[in-house]
Amino acid sequence: MNRLISFFSRPLPQNDNGNWLQAGLIAGAIVFFLLFFLRPFGLGQFEGNIFFVALCFSLLAVAVTWCYGACVFRPWVRRVKTWRVWHECVAILLLLCCISMSNSVVNTLLFHNSLSPQLVLAYLYVTLLFGIPITLTIVALEYQRRLRTRLAELLPKDTDAQAGETVTFHDTSVRGNDLTLPLSDFLYAEAQKNCVDIYFLQEGHIEHQQLRTTLTSVLADANEKSIFQCHRSFIINLNNILSAHGNSNGYQLTVGDEHHTVPVSRSYVKTLRSFVG
Repeated sequence: MNRLISFFSRPLPQNDNGNWLQAGLIAGAIVFFLLFFLRPFGLGQFEGNIFFVALCFSLLAVAVTWCYGACVFRPWVRRVKTWRVWHECVAILLLLCCISMSNSVVNTLLFHNSLSPQLVLAYLYVTLLFGIPITLTIVALEYQRRLRTRLAELLPKDTDAQAGETVTFHDTSVRGNDLTLPLSDFLYAEAQKNCVDIYFLQEGHIEHQQLRTTLTSVLADANEKSIFQCHRSFIINLNNILSAHGNSNGYQLTVGDEHHTVPVSRSYVKTLRSFVG
């Protein structure tokens, strides 16, 4: 249960300029399939042109979906600070309810039935019966797609915690010089045999300094939850990730600029995902 609650609470960034016409066409195709092939609501006994009837309902689904995206979804996304998985589920279910109620109205026009609460509830029941599992499947697949391609957007940023903070990375060699810099400028560290290369921002440019130390010591020096060991040879500042690509076998994190990428090995993927949400 806790894992399920955690999943629904995870952030799912949205593009409020999404292609709702495309979404409408997908919704229309699903409606057409359900009506033409499964024929609920007594359509199995309908002796008229079932193709025309299914097409009418599917075109209505396209129109309702497009209007819903423009008039409800986009304003809603703009007002919610952090759009989460449960927001997405509720939004899709609300859309299905709108389509269902619109279908009940069209039913009265096509079949000359009287509009009644029983008819509306019948459409709503069948719509949600098929719609809830479809919604959960779509949202889960979309979340996994975003996790693969847009992980950087899903990772929480804690820039306020790092603002004004400095960190000192200690060099254990006799003539070594410790490195002190703003914590927010630290990008990543890479182990090199008995040394560690520290990469950081300095006046808008990426610089690095080699220290005689270990990754364990670097983590201890930073002492910040957003400084994460993602590989046996790499530590990264999650706040400075620009993009992320990969799958359950590992990720490539772009940090600082497009020329600097840090791997996330398979053994650390689960830990990295735990940061999401």
